[in-house]
Amino acid sequence: MRFFLLMAVSVILLFTGCEKPNDSDSGGYKIPSTIKGQITNPEGVGVAGAKITLTTAAGFEAVYSTTNGLYTISGFPAAKHTARIEKPGYSERIIEIPSAVNGASTLNVQLSRATYVIPEVKPLSSGPVRINYGKLETDFAGTGTYTPFYVKGVAFSPKPIDDKPITTKLYDQCITYLKELNANTIRTYSGVDKYMLKKCAENGIRVIVTYWVNTDLDFANTTVRKNLIDGFAAMVLDLKDFPGVLMWNLGNEQNVKNGANVNWFTLTQEMAIEAYKVEGAKYHPVCINNGGIMNVGLKGIKSNDSSLTYVDAWATNIYAVDLTNDFIAYKSKSNKPLVITEFGIDALDNRTKVEYETTQASHDSSNWAQIKSAPFILGGTVFEFTDEWWKEGLAGTQDYGGYATTAHPDGYSNEEWYGLIRLSRDTNGDGVDEWYKRKAFYMFSRNWK
Repeated sequence: MRFFLLMAVSVILLFTGCEKPNDSDSGGYKIPSTIKGQITNPEGVGVAGAKITLTTAAGFEAVYSTTNGLYTISGFPAAKHTARIEKPGYSERIIEIPSAVNGASTLNVQLSRATYVIPEVKPLSSGPVRINYGKLETDFAGTGTYTPFYVKGVAFSPKPIDDKPITTKLYDQCITYLKELNANTIRTYSGVDKYMLKKCAENGIRVIVTYWVNTDLDFANTTVRKNLIDGFAAMVLDLKDFPGVLMWNLGNEQNVKNGANVNWFTLTQEMAIEAYKVEGAKYHPVCINNGGIMNVGLKGIKSNDSSLTYVDAWATNIYAVDLTNDFIAYKSKSNKPLVITEFGIDALDNRTKVEYETTQASHDSSNWAQIKSAPFILGGTVFEFTDEWWKEGLAGTQDYGGYATTAHPDGYSNEEWYGLIRLSRDTNGDGVDEWYKRKAFYMFSRNWK
């Protein structure tokens, strides 16, 4: 079935000061150096957060209308352009930019509200990423030919020692190491920096973009639900056209605190439907992030497949010496594919406070083999790309904090020591911390080549 968008009211274009193109100088179209205007609703009230994209200016980033619906675009390539205006809840419009007057083109657009018809069965995506018969496939070139894609990557939250600002130089360093790692995916925890997103796409790396959801929210509250749905829709609108995006990931281990909360799982279904409204036929897959496989496939809390018809996959952060039994149990709970968004162990032996890199590499290698052996799994992102000095205690010290667990050989999870890359302070004055590859880094680089 197709995705239908029904318009309620025609779009009204108001070319302020240029109802007829001013051709007194050249006898034709005048190319603007600035485009400005206002986006309004059918009542004439300014619409905030409308996305204005110049479809004829490849690589030029979209702008958004302000609180009053006002916008200004400058710095774009000199040419006659076409604009696309998008806002969740309104009909998309594609409009030619009018001729300039005194160097500026004014385009005021009154949007019409959209009515959506949501197919009972979610159709197969025609976009750059799809899940087809339980397998991930991509067509980033837009040729119509899809190829298999298996996630081989890292959980990604690099941060400088001492909580210093994250810079583009740090992201450039990340790309260098990710390429050496032969990773094709990173998984984030709260959105993604657009510079990093662009750099990833340029280097054949894709991003599982997480929409962060606090665990202490009341998901039964209609205002809370609306804010989360609107916030997720805004993120999808903002990032959907970037070729670095692989899929959307809802929350992080929400079930650990809200496992039996039916309101969480009904909310994820509504969020997935909202993403479909925003993206239409070219949608990216949506997955729910879960701690382990607990609470999956339960009709009573609406986490079963028939209640989550617009959720394309499950994602799980899962830790164990042997993951096989969990995978067998998962298969009895859901027919949706599964992507592993965290696995592995830290590099510190908590008993001696000495690193045991060989043990980390061996454990992670065994987990990877277990992941590869399950045909319904889309791949995985190991936890973690770099050590995280900021997680426990002071951001300027690598602390021993964490928690006891039977999933690790030493019986303890040291939260700041999970990295495939060990950190130390900048010693050569280049403005970034020193990075040292652990044995697990080299192990994954060989496995992912």
